[in-house]
Amino acid sequence: MEIVKFSIVTPSFRQLSWLKRCARSVADQGVDVEHIVQDAGTGPELEAWAGAHGGMRLFVESDNGMYQALNRGLARATGDICAWLNCDEQYLPGALARVERVFAENPGADLVAGDFLVLDPASQLLAFRKITPLRRTMILTDHLYAFTCAIFFRRHVFGEGMQFDESVKTIADGDWIARALARGHRFAYVREYLSAFTFTGDNQSAQQLARAETARAQQALPRWVRALGPALRGVRRMEKLFAGAYRSGPIEYQVYAAEDDKQRTHFRCAQPQFRYPTAR
Repeated sequence: MEIVKFSIVTPSFRQLSWLKRCARSVADQGVDVEHIVQDAGTGPELEAWAGAHGGMRLFVESDNGMYQALNRGLARATGDICAWLNCDEQYLPGALARVERVFAENPGADLVAGDFLVLDPASQLLAFRKITPLRRTMILTDHLYAFTCAIFFRRHVFGEGMQFDESVKTIADGDWIARALARGHRFAYVREYLSAFTFTGDNQSAQQLARAETARAQQALPRWVRALGPALRGVRRMEKLFAGAYRSGPIEYQVYAAEDDKQRTHFRCAQPQFRYPTAR
């Protein structure tokens, strides 16, 4: 069986505590993986930690935001399958091996997307999120309803002029997925939890900015496309219902709960909620 290599890119700036957990969740996957950390200048503490953390490729360069960091990091990737994982995100055990199998079982798929969990800063479960089919018009008239911590793609997708739009700060990932779909790239879906995103005070402000940038982008759409929005949202709610996105039994998961943890901590939520937390 051919050995598949992963390239995971993490944009970083002054989030060392979260980056440590993120990096450990990549390193313990048990597959061939390079972890590229594209840092904007956090400082010597991060550089010293990275030097002692084998298997990581650290690049320190000032940038104009997360998407320039991602463009630079992905341009350096050498893996067959690529993804990006922010500092406040982690892969769940066995996630990359599962993604590798899905690509092998779906040779015509260019991208893979799966389910993910939303945690609070204490690693307690806030919400479970199930993937539904990604459609370009639904993304453009609403938002990217998958999380990038659970999206993976063959390296050629990025290599075909598919860089991120660096003129926006929070929504270029949705634009990137919409452009990939417009080019005919196909998704395969994993109905399993692949990753966990930590909802922190820092990303609440990003959520507010994303709403503003999304509103501006939607205003630029043709009126007839905007008019489809309510109907498409209704369709997606039905798809979520059939995907089991509104109800779940107890959920168990393992993550790195503290920055210096060497092993994952096991958690169990008896009554999981599906609603994504919103900024106040």
